Order: sequence, then C-alpha cells, then structure tokens
Amino acid sequence: MPIKKVKSEFEKLSAILDEDLIADKCTAGDLKQVHDQLQEAIKSRDPAQLIRDKKLAQQLVIFEESNPVVGKAIKDLIYALSGMGI
Repeated sequence: MPIKKVKSEFEKLSAILDEDLIADKCTAGDLKQVHDQLQEAIKSRDPAQLIRDKKLAQQLVIFEESNPVVGKAIKDLIYALSGMGI
C-alpha cells in the first residue's frame, strides 16, 4: 500500500529534523512546517487529497533542490507520494 511507503519515508524526514542536521534555521523552520502539514495529511481520512490541496509535494521539490542535506530523504518521499498518484 503506497501510504505505508509514504509513512516510512516521512519517518526518515522526521529523524533528520529531530537530529537538527539543517544548519540554516530559516530553512529548517520552513521544512518543519511542511513536515507538520504532511503529518496532518497522513493522519487524515484522505491523505492524497490533503497533500494535493496543500501543494506539499511542490514544496518538497523546492527543499530537495535547495538543501542537499535532506535531498535524498525528500526525493524518496516524493517517489513514495508519486506511488499514491500525487
């Protein structure tokens, strides 16, 4: 099931944020906001729709391009989201 893969990749992103691996606090704050919105979507009745509505995948692409520290985790999360049709 694609949502299980999204949850798994989301946990990796959570670990990166918990370990404070992003030196730029502004970027870390913005990524944390997207992280929290993604977490809310995963817990919702219709995660795919909420992720689309909030344009979270597009925001993740921006972080992937601008921050190599989280690039791999975000890329894997984006692939998981594409498995959900997002």
